[in-house]
Formats: sequence, C-alpha cells, structure tokens
Amino acid sequence: MKTAKRLFLTVLVLTLAFVSACGPKSGGPPTSPGATAQTGDENAYFELTFSMHDPVTSSNGRFYQQWADDISKATDGHVKITLYGSSTLASAADVGAMVESGGVDIGWVYTSFYPGQFPLTDVLTLPLSGFGDPVVGTKVLWDLYEKYPALAAEWGSYKLLNLYANPGMIFCSSGKPIDSVDDLSGLVLRTPAGPITDYVKKLGASPIVMPPPDIYEAMEKNNISAYIFEPAGITNFALEDVTEYFTDMPLYNGAFGLVMNIDKWNALPAKYQEAIMSVSGKAGSLKAAEDFKASANAARQAITDAGRTWVTVSDEAYDAFQAAAEEIRTAWAQKNTTPSFDAQAFLDEAISLAEKYGAE
Repeated sequence: MKTAKRLFLTVLVLTLAFVSACGPKSGGPPTSPGATAQTGDENAYFELTFSMHDPVTSSNGRFYQQWADDISKATDGHVKITLYGSSTLASAADVGAMVESGGVDIGWVYTSFYPGQFPLTDVLTLPLSGFGDPVVGTKVLWDLYEKYPALAAEWGSYKLLNLYANPGMIFCSSGKPIDSVDDLSGLVLRTPAGPITDYVKKLGASPIVMPPPDIYEAMEKNNISAYIFEPAGITNFALEDVTEYFTDMPLYNGAFGLVMNIDKWNALPAKYQEAIMSVSGKAGSLKAAEDFKASANAARQAITDAGRTWVTVSDEAYDAFQAAAEEIRTAWAQKNTTPSFDAQAFLDEAISLAEKYGAE
C-alpha cells in the first residue's frame, strides 16, 4: 500500500509539473479569446474576435484580413484578430449590441440595420441626395463627425475604429427592369431599414428588411422579385445568379462603422492602441472606401460578364424619382430637428460637401 501511495504521489507531482510547463507563461498566447495577462501589460498577448456579415472570402473579408494581419505585424504578434464571417458570431442586426456587451470584441456595423440609432450618420442614406461614391461619402462623414458632437455621440458606446460609406446602392430585379417610378408599384423588394423603406413605400412598393445572406434564397424562391444592394455585395453573395436587371442609378450610400468594445480597447497598452489606429481612423476609413469602390467596379464588370442587363433611366424618369426623394429629405429634416439642432442645415451642409468632394 505504501509503495502504491508513493507511486501515486510521484505521478501526481510529475503531472502537475508537466501542466505548469505547458501552460501559458508571461508573454505567451492566452488560452481564450480576449484573455490577457494583465490590463496594459505590454508583454501580454491579446486575442480579439471580429464579427462581420459578409463571408471572410468576400472582398470586404479580404480587406479586413489584411487589416488584421497589419495589426499583428505592427504589434509583433501581440494583438491577434480573428475574423468570423457570414454572421457566425452575430447577425448583422445584433453585432452592435454584441460588441457593446462584450460578447464580440470587434464588429462591422451597417447602420441601416439599426433604425433610429444612427440618424445623423444615416444622412448618407437619403435617396438621390448626391451620395453614391464611397470615397466622397466617407469624406463627407468624417467632416461631419469631426464638426458635430451629436453625430460623434451616436458612436459613443464603442471605440470607433473606422467610419465609411459603401458604393452606391441600386435597384436589382428579375422579371422586369426598374426604370421608372411606376415599376415600383406593387413590387415586393428587399431593402435595408431607414429612409429608403419610406421612399419605396411612397412609390407603391412593399419593402422587406432583410440581411444580405438571406437575399439569394428569397429571390430563388420568388419571395421577393427585387432588392436594393451595392455591386460588390451583389457578387459577394453571388446574387447575379438570381437577378436579371440592374438599374444604373446610384440611390444613396450606406454607412459602416467598425467598432470595438470599449473595455477591451481600454485593456490594450497604449502602444498597441496606436498600432491599431495607424491602420484605422480617418485614413484607414478612406482606404476601406477606396477598396470598396475598386471591388464595386470589378463587380460591375462581373455582372456584365455574367450576361445580365444594366438598365439606364431616362432624364424624365429620373426627375420623377427625384421628386419623390425630395419629400423624404424634407420629412427627415423635420424629424431630426430639435430646439438645439437644425437638421435641415446639417443636411444642406452634407449635400454641399458631397458636391465639393465629387468635383475634385
């Protein structure tokens, strides 16, 4: 019995020694996402999760993988960001709340899925107001963000890493092209939330708010016969396979915010925060917009190569679309004006900035 007991104790000691030797040391990788040796410890390793609704193989996924790789390199591997695409960690409509609660460290937030939460950021989503180019829209956003505390406050629950516009959203349909306001009457189509839903309702359509991953099946099953999306997103989700017509009339820009949980951000040493912001912020946002624009141009060619039809709207038809849009802009300004904030002046400034940057 004594021999057996001594043998048991010997095995136990050796096992504990082995576990201790193999466990994480100071400066070694953590055992779980987001774990750190100590807040602000420059020798610690930080693993961060990044949730997006596009596939990681999409143009946006590839862009942010490079962004993550650049951060890893700049921090000598001390900050590792792992992308989770196709809404595997959080849906497009939930990722903002997940980042705020800490369930996800970094999230790709499309503001149109958060009606009422980003009203001033969503000025770019007002239809036919001069917003369509992603680089122009991003410059407008940053000018407004830096000037208006009310817009910056919309992002106050997070550490804002990037803020930028996507390429111009367009009508896409099967069965018949959309080239006049009359074509919207009775049409069931997918839209993001926001002013665009009021716009298409005004033109007689029945909008259904739907995240991008659901559009393909909805078109395939004829649950919808049209949708509003931007070109890069169309090819990212292979929607040219189930779509015949694409109306060459940019309606508006969508707005994206790349956000990080504020506690996770504050836990990073200052030099790692600086490394992240060296590829983020205004310059990083413009880079993201430029990449988005290049992806959209490539997507337009891919749609053409797939034998699909681009539809041109006549001047007369465009005027009719524009007249309906003017009423949406007026209603938006009235809704967002307060005793301390003139939303019409804010909108006028945004349109003026778009004209300025568009002429450059």
